[in-house]
Amino acid sequence: MKKLRRTVFAGLFLCLLILAGSVSVHAEIHFDRASVNVLKGKTRKVRIFCKGKYSIATTNKSVATVTHSGKVKGKRAGNCEIVVTCGTESARIPVHVLRSLRAGDILFVGHRGDQKKYPENTIPSFMGALNYGADGVEFDVHLTNSGDLLVFHDRSLSRMCGKPGDIQDLTEKTRADYPVTKNKKRALIPTLEETLRYLKSRNAVAFIHLKNASRFIGRGTDLVVQCIRACGMEEQSVVFNSSYDAILYFHTHYPEIQSGYCYSGSSLSEAHAAMRHASDCGASWFYFFDKNMISYSNIQFAHQCGLKAGLYRTRKKSEIFALLDYGADFTMMYRRLI
Repeated sequence: MKKLRRTVFAGLFLCLLILAGSVSVHAEIHFDRASVNVLKGKTRKVRIFCKGKYSIATTNKSVATVTHSGKVKGKRAGNCEIVVTCGTESARIPVHVLRSLRAGDILFVGHRGDQKKYPENTIPSFMGALNYGADGVEFDVHLTNSGDLLVFHDRSLSRMCGKPGDIQDLTEKTRADYPVTKNKKRALIPTLEETLRYLKSRNAVAFIHLKNASRFIGRGTDLVVQCIRACGMEEQSVVFNSSYDAILYFHTHYPEIQSGYCYSGSSLSEAHAAMRHASDCGASWFYFFDKNMISYSNIQFAHQCGLKAGLYRTRKKSEIFALLDYGADFTMMYRRLI
């Protein structure tokens, strides 16, 4: 009887070894990104994870070629795929060869307008305190003590206007006494309505950052939505906010107005918890403030939570391409690189 048991156990152990061996032979193939974006005539590298020998090729060599190590070269503008075959398994990854990096390739491009000189003929005088972008504008909105909505970067008036004071103490009438001195035309601090009407005329996206978000919940939030609706910006506006309470208020009372959350930490577990919480509160967007938090897995996790994700700011073309490769939905830039 004992001899029979030993024989049975030995047979089962042998079967497990065979199954384990078959799994390792047919290992899953995966990549370190969602796609490969490359300029015509330039090269990019994609990492391929596969146990065992594999073959690799592109579906259209006239668009792009790839070496066995994953080095992709753009030949002409267009799209194709990289196909990796290992044993009986194969995997594909899209390749996009771009003639140039255009504004249309990413959702938003902008720079800090209050720190750099504006391009000529791009911004009217009242936009003096805004951050200009090719496809959209990110700007800060303050709710003043009188109930007005003014677009201004700082709470203090000193850096932008050269005068002491607090933006919250101004009104639409008194703002004329505090022109933005860095603009030669002595532009006035714009109101939210003026800003949105200008963006509407340019068909641009509005990323609205509510400063001191707790002050907006309730009456202030209602005023913002009334202004958005009056300007016909419901479909174009995105409310950018770092307050879960404000996101939840928007989602509960105004589900047609999109909201977002900006994570400024550097902890992976905290970022994932923030994504889940932002999603539960009804957010549509998730911003990473720290570029070191941007990775393929983090972008994919945000998408799994139902969030569009991207980087709040970037300064290099290489970072933009990395974001596109990872599947990010947008990026913001302090200065125009394209």
